[in-house]
Amino acid sequence: MTTPQAWFIGECMIELRPAQPLHEDQHMPRAMAQSFSGDVYNTAVYFRRRSTQAGSQFISATGDDSISVSLRREIARQNLGIDLIATHPGALPGLYWIETNAAGERSFLYWRQQSAARHMLDETHAAALMQQAAQCGLLYFSGITLAILDNARRLRLLDLAQAVRAHGGWVAFDSNYRPRLWQSRDEALHWTRLALAHASHALVTLDDESALHGDVDAQACLQRTRAAGVGEVVVKLGEKGCLVQAAGMGAAQAVATQKVAAVDTTAAGDSFNAAYLAARRQGASAIAAAEAGCALAASVVMHPGAIMPPEAMPAF
Repeated sequence: MTTPQAWFIGECMIELRPAQPLHEDQHMPRAMAQSFSGDVYNTAVYFRRRSTQAGSQFISATGDDSISVSLRREIARQNLGIDLIATHPGALPGLYWIETNAAGERSFLYWRQQSAARHMLDETHAAALMQQAAQCGLLYFSGITLAILDNARRLRLLDLAQAVRAHGGWVAFDSNYRPRLWQSRDEALHWTRLALAHASHALVTLDDESALHGDVDAQACLQRTRAAGVGEVVVKLGEKGCLVQAAGMGAAQAVATQKVAAVDTTAAGDSFNAAYLAARRQGASAIAAAEAGCALAASVVMHPGAIMPPEAMPAF
């Protein structure tokens, strides 16, 4: 019997950040550190590091330029499969610049309008994925994945999610609401609701959900998401931990996180999702999985950039 694969569908971009902090009296150009990152990609990397499950695949589209070749090599170096990535000659990777303040909170500037990832899930790519949908035990995507696609590609992604569920697989979704990527809030609401209708697991952030849905607190967010038909829901609360509810648990339970001195909060939620899903796939309870998610996120925010060195990973 074929081992179910974990599929992560999203965008991987060029990440640029200052190599050193900027001081108030500094006016000279700063050296830059370059890596690759993206919300779903971050989750894929950390999931692969935490999971004993073979066959983790990152699914996207890249160009055929030298940077795109380097991007694919880096994805493979992180022990993720690249066989399901589409190639679009002439397309280029997206790029973003990240800076952090003294509290480790980040801000971004993006150049992604022409990103190659927007070309994934054309008819040929989507058909190839549908033919292999029975091999997928976990399909993960985000609201950012939906936001960068056109409507036809969004529908193909949701069709794929439906096929994975029909074959008994999990579909995990993080709304990751970024208003600038959508034409309107109504558009984001429409596609987010459709995604939730196909999801078995939702891992959302209260700040995003409040901005998109108007949820007043974590309990309201959890109840609304469960009412949408999602069986297992985690509401992430940043440094306050999370609220989690799964089938058979009864009432939702809060899980606290460790207080740390954050250097860079990039990928905190992404890494939480990875550890949570990896633990659940390996048979851990929802509470134990949430504790694993909080622990990994607390470690990630103490390192600059989205992807911390493998040797810095905390014990599982």
